[in-house]
Amino acid sequence: MRHHKFMQSIIRDQFPITTWIFLGALIQGLLHIILPYRNIVLVLPVILIIASQAINTLLQLAGITTVPALKTMIPHRTTVAFPSSETGQQTFGDRPICMILLSIVSHHPLGMLAPGYKETGDRMDEMLQDLNAKATKHGFLGASAWINTERTTSNQTAIMLYFENEERVHAYAHGPLHTATLQGWVKATKGRPWLGIMHEIFLSPAGGWEGVYVNYHPTGLGATSKEVIGPDGETRWINPLIKTNGKLLYSKGRMGREVEEKEWLEFEKLVGQDGTIYREGK
Repeated sequence: MRHHKFMQSIIRDQFPITTWIFLGALIQGLLHIILPYRNIVLVLPVILIIASQAINTLLQLAGITTVPALKTMIPHRTTVAFPSSETGQQTFGDRPICMILLSIVSHHPLGMLAPGYKETGDRMDEMLQDLNAKATKHGFLGASAWINTERTTSNQTAIMLYFENEERVHAYAHGPLHTATLQGWVKATKGRPWLGIMHEIFLSPAGGWEGVYVNYHPTGLGATSKEVIGPDGETRWINPLIKTNGKLLYSKGRMGREVEEKEWLEFEKLVGQDGTIYREGK
């Protein structure tokens, strides 16, 4: 479902809104010519769609129906604590994290419809499917997809990939699938300068990373998971999000660092144990 919605966003991003409006007008005009009852065909679909959306919005505002975005939202404040593979016990910032930002872009007037774009995207999908299927082997924790908005249309589509450490990243980079993908990329871009690809790698040592999410859906590190062995000997996948309290409200606490009593007390005056921010004089 998440991949399907991401593809919808990519398709919508390929052309400016005026193009989509004129395309809709063209389709409506053709239907007006072809179908009977032309006045009804011209107006009725627009009235029905707008009425449906307006009624749906009113029902959500009245609390009668659920806002779709709230179905995946986790209330309150959460943070990331990865479980140990052996014990399942969750700890804070006690291990490194390696992240890759992988992005593809088309500088062609047709955007993702340009020659070579689909082949490149398919190879990236193959790698992601392989990482998900063999996550423990590759030390792969998960990924989040994004669309950059630097340009009006045909923006970069990016994926943030999280690994347990840089050794796992380099091992995968020198593996057969990534090597074949790289060779395919060279072939696909030959004579096609409109295709672009990039990556950046960030390594955060133990005690050098953290995440906090307030009334948010799982994203970034919060959308990852790790395979652990339970007390019954069975393996299961655990999401690292847990509710924050106490010193986990503080960045150093979420990093697994020592928090001096003085700085914690100062922070507690501002934030409070429940995470509510208080202003002076309030």
